[in-house]
Amino acid sequence: MKKAEIFHDGVWVIKKLRAAIPEDPFEVLVNGRSMGMAKLLSFAKCVSNTSRFPQVLVIYSSGYLRLKAGADPAPPLTFGQSLILGPAISGTSTSCPKKTLFFHPQLERVAIDTSQLNQNGTGRLLIRITASRTNRSLKSGKTNQIMALTWLLTLEEPHDLATILHVTGTFEFTQDVIPDPMQTRTFESVRLLQISTMFIDNVRHDVDALRLHVENDVVTLSYDSSLANLLLPVMPRSLNPAMPVFDSIHSDDAGRPNGDTPSYRVRINSITGPTTGPIMVRAFFNSSRNLRHDNMGIWAFQRAPASIKKGAAGSIDYTVTASVNAHSLEAV
Repeated sequence: MKKAEIFHDGVWVIKKLRAAIPEDPFEVLVNGRSMGMAKLLSFAKCVSNTSRFPQVLVIYSSGYLRLKAGADPAPPLTFGQSLILGPAISGTSTSCPKKTLFFHPQLERVAIDTSQLNQNGTGRLLIRITASRTNRSLKSGKTNQIMALTWLLTLEEPHDLATILHVTGTFEFTQDVIPDPMQTRTFESVRLLQISTMFIDNVRHDVDALRLHVENDVVTLSYDSSLANLLLPVMPRSLNPAMPVFDSIHSDDAGRPNGDTPSYRVRINSITGPTTGPIMVRAFFNSSRNLRHDNMGIWAFQRAPASIKKGAAGSIDYTVTASVNAHSLEAV
């Protein structure tokens, strides 16, 4: 077994990789056995009847996840947008009286359970993630500065067209928090889940549109450089409560520098806790020209009370499907 490999059954390969990010490393466990520390984990699955192992999932210590389908064409599929484990809150807290976006967490432990894989390597992986409970610096703005956070990820067996990831996250507030009232009015103070990606212009992008499944309708917002620095959609609408689904899509199968990056479909299955009311989805991208940095954020919002008390707890369960293109989302 190569030094970076922590699991290899001939079908799945899981590796610890290096990552030049400021977050601390997390402990990695496989079936209860500690495999040391890492800042980045990669999950790759063999393409049937080949010796190729394309990556389908990576997990960063910052709580960023990247997901793509299992197809392995030439040139290979690349990662594009990132899912950010949450929730996240913009507001103030007991320890941080200045307005702060309590954003991505610092991961402490990633425990991988392979017990649901079959002898031939097919099946699903279970991945249990715990955020660090260490007191964060007042300047850190980490989500786990104000919450205790855990997630259970279920990675279904990848297929050529799509890979499906189920996420069940639980949270408990460890101090009193006040969501920013102005941002509550614009549906951006409480972010149940977030996507980070890039849209520079119609040529350079990882995604190029947002598709909302609203009641009795599907609304597609195509991005354009003229929409930079605006909260989108300009006229927001709530997701269909019977099927709260939205798509962050790459519909043109192009987009430098990353090429044919995946589309995501997010279906919110259940929410418990202090938030109530319709689910709104918002997007924002700035006018950056830097191809190396994400400049677009997309998030799902639900209204919270004016003040969230220490001890308030809840959960969010959702499914992310990463497809090879926007059209294949309709086939899964």
